[in-house]
Amino acid sequence: MELKLRGALLGAGNIALRGHAPQWTGPLAEEVEIVAVADLSAANLEQAREVFPQARGYESAEELLARETLEFCDICTPPFTHRTLVEAAAARHVHVVCEKPMAPNLEDAEAIATVVRSSKIVFVPCHQYHHSPQWQAVSRLLPRIGRVHLVEYEVLRTEANPGNPNWSPTWRTDPALAGGGILFDHGAHIFYQLRSVLGEPAAVSATVRTLRHAQYGVEDSAFVVLDYGDRLAEVRLTWAARRRAIRFQFVGSDGELVGDDEKVTLRADTTEEVSFAEQGMSSNSSHSEWYAPLMQDFVSRVRCGNSSQEPLDEALYVARVIARAYESSIEKRARPLSEASPHAHPVPRALTSLSEAVSRAVEEPSAEGPESQPVETARRAPLGLRLAGVGMLAAALAWAVYDVRWDSLVSIASSASPLWITIAAAVNLVAVFAMAARWRALLKPLAPRVSDLEAFKALLMGFAVSIVVPARAGELARAEWLGRRTGLPRATILGSILLDQLVNAAGMFVGIAALPLVLVLPGWLHSAIWIAVAVFGTAVSVVFLFRPQAGQPTPQSRPGGRRVGEAIAGFLARARLGLAAVRDGRALARSFAASLAAWLLEIHVVFFTLRAFDIHVPFGVSLLVLMAVNLALIVPFAPPGNFGTLEIGATLGLMEAGVSKEHALAFALAYHLLQVIPIGFSGLALAGRSLLRGTPLPQQTRP
Repeated sequence: MELKLRGALLGAGNIALRGHAPQWTGPLAEEVEIVAVADLSAANLEQAREVFPQARGYESAEELLARETLEFCDICTPPFTHRTLVEAAAARHVHVVCEKPMAPNLEDAEAIATVVRSSKIVFVPCHQYHHSPQWQAVSRLLPRIGRVHLVEYEVLRTEANPGNPNWSPTWRTDPALAGGGILFDHGAHIFYQLRSVLGEPAAVSATVRTLRHAQYGVEDSAFVVLDYGDRLAEVRLTWAARRRAIRFQFVGSDGELVGDDEKVTLRADTTEEVSFAEQGMSSNSSHSEWYAPLMQDFVSRVRCGNSSQEPLDEALYVARVIARAYESSIEKRARPLSEASPHAHPVPRALTSLSEAVSRAVEEPSAEGPESQPVETARRAPLGLRLAGVGMLAAALAWAVYDVRWDSLVSIASSASPLWITIAAAVNLVAVFAMAARWRALLKPLAPRVSDLEAFKALLMGFAVSIVVPARAGELARAEWLGRRTGLPRATILGSILLDQLVNAAGMFVGIAALPLVLVLPGWLHSAIWIAVAVFGTAVSVVFLFRPQAGQPTPQSRPGGRRVGEAIAGFLARARLGLAAVRDGRALARSFAASLAAWLLEIHVVFFTLRAFDIHVPFGVSLLVLMAVNLALIVPFAPPGNFGTLEIGATLGLMEAGVSKEHALAFALAYHLLQVIPIGFSGLALAGRSLLRGTPLPQQTRP
């Protein structure tokens, strides 16, 4: 008796446990054994353990591949992970069965093809629609209609299938995770089916749009024409329909073949009808039984060492058609299928105008779509409130500089210790990195690939821009920078930034709660604290009510609304996706821990700066100053770089501790500049690097 093939399941989400697992534990149980399972979600691993009780669980697929001895792996993770996992498997000569599409873009697909060919492993993509009863009937009956010259294929869906609730339910509509919308998700199946009966077209033309689901970061509809010269195939795909259905028609020289979910009908020299009762292609999204012949073929190939390139070529063809379709929609012209993929165009430079950042933040659909004009959706504070803020700031600044002895201020400032200032500036940069880790933890449910370094760079860019524009507007630059590198909608990133600010505020309130333990709170601080608590409580309530619900698609804007209304609804829906970490306790806990670390580092920045001016006060005063500075930032007017507001908070805090106004003001100015200058120069250097080298445009998932 042959030994069982040792295999691993990489990803234990919906398709893995509903589509693949029944085959490994059923028809193929005598030939294979799943010895290990990897998934980021502990809940998914627990469910997988019920299906494969002997399998070892791993949180990382890379760790699994490094530690297990395997003959094959079954990749059931989203497309953006496929290249890394296939490369890791090929390096260990582990054969691969991989969910479709094989990669999020053509570059990755070609890289996968290269490594598969060089390693000579067996690679089989999950093109299970070849084995659906309907397509089997089409393949059998099609020769009877003669040479086909016209094909129409239509797929209607009401929305994208929800993803696994234990990871990211909306990953199929997140361009950073999915790679594209319905063209990418369902079009793959249609393209390899048509290739099996028509061959490969000479050219591809397409129109890709978001018609109904404004909150999606990817397209919900695509019309694609495959041009073979003397015959045409039109594929229409949409998530914007009112019902689930599939319809197709093949017209040939001797008859026609039409079909839908329920039957396939041949009209030629004779008429024949094949019914499928409850086996419709739209009945569910798993269709586990369709995997049976595919996985049996894979196991047979592994057994006999058949590393034929045909399955790989088919998967690469699908990636090429999808890439050409997106290019065609962007360029508004047909694209030859065999043409080498063009190099990515450079995007506009890192420091674009503020108006461009605003329009990108709104993240309107394509100009050709029904919602074509970018609109400003962020509500500015009422004019009266902003004027009141300006007045408060002016009055406070007047108080801060009133009766200041300027010669004494200059003398104090010039006597500051450069060593302590340098130490404080260095610690401040570490604090910013901790802030990036705080934000990164909240981004992980949205974009697992984003690193702390990328989040840190985005923060630097935001802070640098804030020096020359109203401080809050720097968040748009922060969203713009990260959006270009992840493909995430800017509105979604802005939603994550709002959540990040709330976690930051939660850390601040821990510091405020600790103040009475080390100092007697001044009376003026009580009012500021209560205002901050009210603002924080309101924001938390809004986020709690607005948070995305587990396993449910984000509500869409109402059809038939005005363009501006629909654009606002779409912006808010995409921003809502940025709050996904609200439902992830571990993400919130990691973010809060990073927030506390950042606050602790900031306290030391204040302490070291005080030492630079030879101001000897209890350590608790450093906490008081930091809290006073941050409470001053709730003024409803944010000047560039927060100049003025920070100085007022620092001066008030130190004078409460008995420090002279001149010493307090000198400290405040130095404390502000040691933050602005290193961060500002770092951000400008980052921007300058982009100006000189350009920034590659991420793989686009919708025009």
